[in-house]
Amino acid sequence: MNERMFEDKEDFCRRFSEISDELYRIAFIYLKNREDSRDVVQETAYRCFKERKKLKEIRYFKTWAIRIAINCSQDILKKRKRTVSIEDTGEDIAYLPSPEASADARILLEAILGELDEKEKTVLLLHELYGLSLKEISETVKIPLSTVKSVLYRTLKKLKKECFYDEG
Repeated sequence: MNERMFEDKEDFCRRFSEISDELYRIAFIYLKNREDSRDVVQETAYRCFKERKKLKEIRYFKTWAIRIAINCSQDILKKRKRTVSIEDTGEDIAYLPSPEASADARILLEAILGELDEKEKTVLLLHELYGLSLKEISETVKIPLSTVKSVLYRTLKKLKKECFYDEG
């Protein structure tokens, strides 16, 4: 162990609080529902606290928590047996990187994310929105680095084709 672990419960709570908004946004991207997204954050906090001794290095806390939040979100989607479209919810788009984003940008982002499957959405958001490296994404979502690279490449190619080239 190169870095110290959590000093106490307060240290854990402080660190979790620092990332809870990001975890909410990740959950909302998957679930498009405020209550379910809040539940994911609570469940993530519970699982992280319960399993905190399994975390080998504190510097990986954020990516570890993100992975848990993604897993919790996917568990809820499996229980629903279908994904909910943005049109169904009427919810705010709480996962946007900037609250100042224009309405047109928000609509475009909704449409883009709606066209991606779960793996594509996960890789794209972790890379572009949260700035994780390909290696960090691989470790976070537990898929091979080569798969992360191909998913990101395929997703960016798909987005470029759908968003920027209207060959109508």
